[in-house]
Amino acid sequence: MDTDVLIVGAGPTGLMLACQLARRGVRALIIDRHAGPARETRALGVQARTLEIYARLGIVEQALALGQRAEAANLWSLGRHAARVPLGDIGRDLSPYPYLFILGQDDNERLLGEKLRELGGEVRWNTELTALTQYPDHVRATLRTSDGDWSEVSAVWVAGCDGAHSAVRHLNAMDFPGAPYEQVFFVADVQLSGDMVPDELNVFLWHQRFHLFFPMRGQDHWRLVGIVPPELRDKPDLAMADVLPALLREAGAGLSFHACSWFSVYRIHHRCASRFRDRRCFLLGDAAHIHSPVGAQGMNTGLQDAYNLAWKLALVVSGRAGEALLESYEAERLPVARRLLETTDRAFSLIVSERRIAALLRTRLLARVVALAMRSERVRLLAFRTISQIGIAYRDSSLACAAADMPAQGPRPGERWPWLRLVLRPGGEVEDGFARLDDSGFNLILIGQEAPADVPHADMVRVHTLPDDAGNRRQLARWQIPQRAFYLLRPDGHIGLAGTHFNAATMARYLSQSLHMHAARR
Repeated sequence: MDTDVLIVGAGPTGLMLACQLARRGVRALIIDRHAGPARETRALGVQARTLEIYARLGIVEQALALGQRAEAANLWSLGRHAARVPLGDIGRDLSPYPYLFILGQDDNERLLGEKLRELGGEVRWNTELTALTQYPDHVRATLRTSDGDWSEVSAVWVAGCDGAHSAVRHLNAMDFPGAPYEQVFFVADVQLSGDMVPDELNVFLWHQRFHLFFPMRGQDHWRLVGIVPPELRDKPDLAMADVLPALLREAGAGLSFHACSWFSVYRIHHRCASRFRDRRCFLLGDAAHIHSPVGAQGMNTGLQDAYNLAWKLALVVSGRAGEALLESYEAERLPVARRLLETTDRAFSLIVSERRIAALLRTRLLARVVALAMRSERVRLLAFRTISQIGIAYRDSSLACAAADMPAQGPRPGERWPWLRLVLRPGGEVEDGFARLDDSGFNLILIGQEAPADVPHADMVRVHTLPDDAGNRRQLARWQIPQRAFYLLRPDGHIGLAGTHFNAATMARYLSQSLHMHAARR
């Protein structure tokens, strides 16, 4: 084979997959039909779960230095300030990154691209997929460069990370049901001042439209997202000057526009592929699902797709697991995409509906209801778990198994292992529990019991035995984790197997039967 995995599309999803495969020694060829990385961006929110993965990649500090935390959201109704919703560390104790973080898609792509080069990979730009043929043991792909040159590549697997107009999806005749929203949106990088609360998210709600002001680094620097007025939807060569009058009317009388460095218009669709896999081809990110920007979930969901698939592909390519393991990718990620599509569609329909009752609800009640609800700690934590994506779980997955003596309380198989600050060695200091987890393999966490002499697949399993410590007991109690238990974590940090008394034979059966793993090659 020319490569183990052909990755089509070098946006955030494709770059994440390429980085994760490179870390695991998998040969991957990543191509993109564009001339280079995107210079503009629509996606802005980077969720806590993404930052946790960036930490594993070693790029989180660079990301935090480039972006900006949103300390609060200010809701404006009909031009008047209606409510301020403090965000701050809304997810404190749930993640090392308990806040809403703003970082443009272009910066995310640059960081991932730099990491890929550091790992020895490189994007082949100006190259598009034009044809592919699937065989029982490989895929033959035809590639064309912008110069008109043709070539053929043999790959064991193909990952379609090539966006809403995915060639991989089209060439495999995979359905993509859904429809576009009626509204046309604009996004702009602007310098302006006005009534907006500086360094905080500002949401202007109007009868038929909304405007979102995302604070960016720099004086009076904002990323602006809004709805194009209906009378301008079909105007060719629409520019910032065309939408500026409506913006000045609806975003406060004190708004003063200074400059616009980038402006773009686009339509939003709500679609989800009927399947995420066709034999040796997979769909990820926008190639598999697209939806409204409500909650800043799109880019992050694609990154989670890649993180989910990468470790499974690596095990199969290395011969450590059978191909049946890959069936869990669609089984786990398709329900996530469908739920996301349903929830964002409902929220978005309320925000943009032109019906009178919806307009009244949006402009008269929404801000007050949100502000009142967010005073409740329970609501704040639920909102953070949902938006940050740390609450995503695969409880119904074939990879989520409970031992016969599974504890009645505590984290369940399929859930993300919680963030804990623990003493990890007797007499040691309190540490970030995530920092010690190795996502290149499995992590076995033992509580109230000694490490066994023999662990199945020991070369891929890192064992963590928690010492009996007062601080540890408090941390475990907060999550209702028993003082005697074991948890086997998958490489992506989700719990695969859990029980009370660790048994090597039980773990060996789980790895063999559920993950279809083989003994290491000699």
